[in-house]
Amino acid sequence: MILVIVSTGLFASGQAKFNTVVSSQDIGRGDYLQVEFVIENARQIDQLTPPDFQGFQVVQGPIQSSGMSIVNGNMSQYKSLSFVLQPVKTGKFIIGGASATVDGKHMRSNSVTIIVSGTSSSSGTGGGNSRPVNPFPSVNWPTDPMGPPGDVDRDIVLKPGENVKDKIRKNLFLKVLVDKTSCYVGEPIVASYKLYSRLSSESRVTKRPSLNGFSVYDMVDPTADAPTVERLNGKAYTVHTIRKTQLIPLQAGTIDLDPVEVENTVHFVKGTKQQEKRGSGNPLRDFFDQMSDDDNLGPEVDENVTLNTKPVSITIKPLPEENKPANFNGAVGSFSIQASLANRNITAQDEATLHVVIRGKGNLPVINAPQVIWPSGVDAFDPVAKEDINKTVAPMTGSKSFDFHFVPRDPGHYTIPAISFPYFDPTSQSYKTAGTEPLDFQVMASIASAKKKTPAPTAVTPPAEESNSQLKKLIQDHLEWIFAVLILSFLAIYLWRQNRRLKKQEQKEAAAKKEAEDLLAEKARQAMAASVQMTVMPVADPLLEVRQLFEQGDYKGFYRELNRAVWKALSKKMELPASELNKHNIARQLELKGWDKEHILSLESILNECEMNLYTPAYDTYNMQLLLRQAEPVMHRLA
Repeated sequence: MILVIVSTGLFASGQAKFNTVVSSQDIGRGDYLQVEFVIENARQIDQLTPPDFQGFQVVQGPIQSSGMSIVNGNMSQYKSLSFVLQPVKTGKFIIGGASATVDGKHMRSNSVTIIVSGTSSSSGTGGGNSRPVNPFPSVNWPTDPMGPPGDVDRDIVLKPGENVKDKIRKNLFLKVLVDKTSCYVGEPIVASYKLYSRLSSESRVTKRPSLNGFSVYDMVDPTADAPTVERLNGKAYTVHTIRKTQLIPLQAGTIDLDPVEVENTVHFVKGTKQQEKRGSGNPLRDFFDQMSDDDNLGPEVDENVTLNTKPVSITIKPLPEENKPANFNGAVGSFSIQASLANRNITAQDEATLHVVIRGKGNLPVINAPQVIWPSGVDAFDPVAKEDINKTVAPMTGSKSFDFHFVPRDPGHYTIPAISFPYFDPTSQSYKTAGTEPLDFQVMASIASAKKKTPAPTAVTPPAEESNSQLKKLIQDHLEWIFAVLILSFLAIYLWRQNRRLKKQEQKEAAAKKEAEDLLAEKARQAMAASVQMTVMPVADPLLEVRQLFEQGDYKGFYRELNRAVWKALSKKMELPASELNKHNIARQLELKGWDKEHILSLESILNECEMNLYTPAYDTYNMQLLLRQAEPVMHRLA
């Protein structure tokens, strides 16, 4: 049964999933919405087609990403296509699912209903000054120099004569924020370590604070917590939360919060002339103008810098001794207590349970069981504790329960006195006591004690029953070995399946590589045959060198050559002198030549992808193949 259940779960976790994820389902008219189509556990994806976004305009996208996520110990790989949208009117809209061919099977993601109200929402990722977040953020926090209106303006251009270290100091720094610097023992403190950035960089935490002297409860997962935007001195910064934790002081005194250390690789692009902002009102033309200004940028410059936070001193005050209850056990906050018996009619020598629940807010995880005064004639055991606590809020709220198991020895009427639970309330700075009502229960004589005087007849065990009894005893005595064999069997089956899957994947990759090589060889052969038959020189494939760089693994050269080939084709198509060859004129000429918006946006996406990977490289062979396929029809139209 264990093998069947585990293998079924393993099979289900490996199946491909296709989902539509939105940043919010209730947004305002002026907010932004991120829609992401995520495919998990897919070996091959073809013909991913997004739906029509009726009622919305596309502000940014498509944006392709890939990676892996780990949820409850289960690892899954994903690839996604996302768009940033802005509603054009209010109402209720349905965003249909995207379609794709996944591992040779046609799949469609779920549709999502979006409600657009007349005012901006106060929650989620909507709002004119915030950006929809990616549900799968990168661990190294690479910053995106492009983004929808209202985002952080990345200061990535290093102007002539500008000091690198001074620029980094003003635009990249760490902060540790605490909600209080003085508290009582047991009173929680919220500490947040944050990285503020207006640069293009990769950051890695190399030293985390040890936080000695506290019980530590993390409030967010830094790998899953999306970056936010905060304004300091009139400037917007991207903020990454390195650690947000709730600290419960264990002793009085002054404690310094240890610093955090972050190593950063900051990317700059040297500027060669003054760049001006333009605003024609046409987003497409502004995009090409911005790309034209990028032609005046020089080479990339990387700078490594290590940042540290300054220590923060916390003063921990001891709890007052005046009016402290004798049975006080360190609870700090605001609490209530309840006690109950599962059964008030108990048989002597049978086990019963007293259930005690403490609810409220404060240092719930560290409180101990309250003191119970048991009546004479009752044997009690140590309690079993369970907790249901929300540790993402400060102070922590929820409940902690204690099950006291006890056995009454003799029949009779018993009473458990009221249980008191003293605690210190930091708001009123005084001690308070919560209590329960007394609990009565009746103990009856057991049937076994009444029958002790009557001797039981000696039973003769048949041979078959004796054999079954011996088999059961053998299984019980070696139960751990049976489980060990089952676990090892499951592990062997899992490793065998993984080995088969890896071999199949290697075979498919080798076949795909051979197919690509054969395709290139066939194209080369056809080109050679055509050159022999034709009397004039044939038109060369403008993307041939791009394909060769991709096959050679020169990914940076791939983007550089693709960018050059597109601009060369544009120059030939437009027949413009070099002085007039800029993005602004090209956008206008393409519109005059009858290019529709879809093909112009496709050209925009190609140039944007090339520029992004030249200045902030994040190479992915799958994305490069998609970009090459996207460039082929564009180059055909420019031929």
